[in-house]
Amino acid sequence: MNPEPIAVPGLLRLIPDPPTALWAIGELPTVPGVAIVGTRRCTSYGRKAALWLGEAVALAGWPVISGLARGIDAAAHRAVVEAGGIGVAVLGSGLDTIYPPENRQLAADLVGAGGAIISEYPPGTPPAPFRFPARNRVISGLSAAVVVVEAALTGGALITARLALEQGKEVLAVPGDIDRPTSAGCNLLIRDGAHPVLGAIDLIESLEQIMGPAPSVAKPPDVAPGATVDELIAGSDRPVGEVLAELARLELEGGLRVESGRAVTSPKKGS
Repeated sequence: MNPEPIAVPGLLRLIPDPPTALWAIGELPTVPGVAIVGTRRCTSYGRKAALWLGEAVALAGWPVISGLARGIDAAAHRAVVEAGGIGVAVLGSGLDTIYPPENRQLAADLVGAGGAIISEYPPGTPPAPFRFPARNRVISGLSAAVVVVEAALTGGALITARLALEQGKEVLAVPGDIDRPTSAGCNLLIRDGAHPVLGAIDLIESLEQIMGPAPSVAKPPDVAPGATVDELIAGSDRPVGEVLAELARLELEGGLRVESGRAVTSPKKGS
């Protein structure tokens, strides 16, 4: 994979401190994406949430933007690849130095699936701690919304959230136990006004309010009145994220309500 210089897209030229140059391997989407970020030291709870949410966003048709870091970033990227979606990884080093090195194959898989890895740093630039906060403004700059899955009170995910707010982007966060250090940052964001993400359906609903209808149009799932969401997932042979994304779309269209975890059919709006 050979890095090539590309023009800085319009989305990034609009942020307060845009990069002066970009290098890329693969194809950078021309539409805004959804950033999914979080701590490198994630728990099993955070990793599972990143997998579910990354899959749901990918199946809904939006590009997923993240940083290829260990933990939440890598889980979200992996979910995107496995769902056949488009992902973009923003690096804090030259593209000839994938960091962390164990994610080299994941980077290749993102490119192979039609996505990209990008950096404002030219080939030969090593990873360094001061470069990662700077790259976070590119992650948020390419996104219409930033979803923080799991984050402590300090770290790159909260930096990305702050930069997103400075750029006028929406910030969403996954709540967690109040005594869990890796949820403290997310809970703080929610206290201060970030939209809480209560599951994949809730996320897709929120993103459609921010970004408009999801690009992907798939066959709606069969909905048995009174069935729980878990029962609908178990009874489908499609990926979990696809079912959740379609349920969210049905709910927004007025053909479905989810009450206390159960699907309740309702007339279409205007019928």
